[in-house]
Amino acid sequence: MKYIVIPLFIITILSLPNLGFSQSSVNSSAGGEKEVRLASPILQKVSDKGTYLVTIKSGQSSLPTGLNIEIVFLNKSSPHLSGPPPNSESNISSTEYAKNSGMVIPSVVEKTLPVKSYDIAINSKDGKEIWNKTNQVPQGGRGPQTIALKDYNVGNVTITIKNIVPDPSLVSTLNDQKVNGTQVLAGLSQNSSKPPTDSVKFETSIVVV
Repeated sequence: MKYIVIPLFIITILSLPNLGFSQSSVNSSAGGEKEVRLASPILQKVSDKGTYLVTIKSGQSSLPTGLNIEIVFLNKSSPHLSGPPPNSESNISSTEYAKNSGMVIPSVVEKTLPVKSYDIAINSKDGKEIWNKTNQVPQGGRGPQTIALKDYNVGNVTITIKNIVPDPSLVSTLNDQKVNGTQVLAGLSQNSSKPPTDSVKFETSIVVV
């Protein structure tokens, strides 16, 4: 009988390291850090009142960092981009924000417009609001945002930028920005001293890779 028990004991001991290795492999594969981004690195759309060409630029960042985007309020006469031009460099590449977000910002001349404040909200495909911020103040027509969600696997979303309050200097800025030698008021009346608030809506998706 003792000759049967000893082999069984040895087999049991030898099987333990294999069990531990198997568990370690599972933990190792599950520990890989995923990243998040928007489906397109560049989203552009003219605002509802025709004042701005609103641009959303997104980079790829780790899930703990959150989804990093930059909202840029441009003159609607600015060129539309579907992606960064070849060999382009970020015009904020010296900042930690650009390094962490992985964003590539085209090195073309961007005719930004002054904005006093804006609200931003993200809704899932079923219309539920999953993230929002209000009274955001951009600097020089640019507004970086870090979007932290409980679950990034939401797929299709709607990003709404609303209550875009123009800076009092908007009209004079538009008059200073010329295309082919002609003053451009981007849909505003030349007699307009107080442009209306504006909004824009983007259909896109959040991608986890």
